Amino acid sequence: MKSYPIHRGVDNEIEFRGLRGLHFYYAAGGLIASVFVTLFSYILGLPILVALFVLAVGSGGTLAWCYTQNNRHGRWGAVKQQVQRLRPQYVCQHQSFNRLIPVRTTVARTPR
Repeated sequence: MKSYPIHRGVDNEIEFRGLRGLHFYYAAGGLIASVFVTLFSYILGLPILVALFVLAVGSGGTLAWCYTQNNRHGRWGAVKQQVQRLRPQYVCQHQSFNRLIPVRTTVARTPR
């Protein structure tokens, strides 16, 4: 009989230094974006100190925002916010209720 290894925790969300779920991906994307902005600003001719200041402010702001959102909303908070935003506030009915229910009319047959 062939045996297979059991990998426990494969479906768990990623966690790194307290950032869980989507907040980790937001932080990683923000850090990568701030590095690219720094590189492009240096290539365009900004002084190195200004480029490093842009890097420090961008990465620090991104990490601060991600940690506050993670502490405020938790692991699934970002997803729940999107769902709450997409949920309609009320349901509006523009047709009469009788039009919603199909009514079959039967034709009475006349005897011959």
